[in-house]
Amino acid sequence: MSGEISEEMEKLSQELKSLRQQLNSLNATARQWAEKRDVVHNQIKDLRLEVASLRERRDAINRKVKTLKMQRNQARAVTQENIERIKRLRESLRRLHAKKPKKSLSTLRKEKEEIEWTIQTTSLTLQEEKPLVEKANQLKIQLDIHQQINNAKVQIAEFQNKMASMNEKAEYFHAQLSELAQQSQELHRKMVETNGKAKALQIQADNYHEKFIKNKEKSKKIREKIIVIKKRSENIQKKLAEIEEKEKLSQQEKTRKKLKAEALEKLKKGKRLALEEFKLLAEEEN
Repeated sequence: MSGEISEEMEKLSQELKSLRQQLNSLNATARQWAEKRDVVHNQIKDLRLEVASLRERRDAINRKVKTLKMQRNQARAVTQENIERIKRLRESLRRLHAKKPKKSLSTLRKEKEEIEWTIQTTSLTLQEEKPLVEKANQLKIQLDIHQQINNAKVQIAEFQNKMASMNEKAEYFHAQLSELAQQSQELHRKMVETNGKAKALQIQADNYHEKFIKNKEKSKKIREKIIVIKKRSENIQKKLAEIEEKEKLSQQEKTRKKLKAEALEKLKKGKRLALEEFKLLAEEEN
């Protein structure tokens, strides 16, 4: 009986495996159609944004020219300000270099840390500590000069970067001003062309979506079959477990009876019984 059930379970398992493979294949195909559809939808979105942008640029071209001129002039003004700041910083850096210590920043920092460590960890008199404190202060002054030099260099680099950025913006604004006159003639043509592309892509996207829906419907039917087979498999497994449990109990009962019979035979022959054998005979008497 259990053999037949096991065979049926194997068949269900194979069928379930086949259905899951079909389901995975359909889901993979559905994902492909969905990805293609979404790609096209993004393309359509980009085209529609482009149309809106073209329309806005057509309506606001005169205002844009005025704004670009203002932005270009502002960028140039900021560039000039940065040039003046860099000049002042370089003059300050020149003065600082005249006072720059001979020792490097790392050497000065190490010497100062060693002195401070000595003051903190050594028992010194005020007379012994005073020159060390003075030396540490001198080192701090030299370290400050190094730090001021580094800060000036960093500020110069920052202003140079800002100046380069402003120059790029000014050039960009000027180039845009030159292009606007030609762009105004192309706006309407581009809008019509872009709208046509969007409509064609929408038809393609609808086709992909229809294929996606069909695959999902097939997947749904297979999932329903899988649920039915899994339920059937669970019922068979439960039934098989019940049969195996009965067979196990039956075998245990046979073994117990055999042991009892052997114990009784030993008792009749006057042989010594083990504790478990006494228990079995006691159960027999009860």
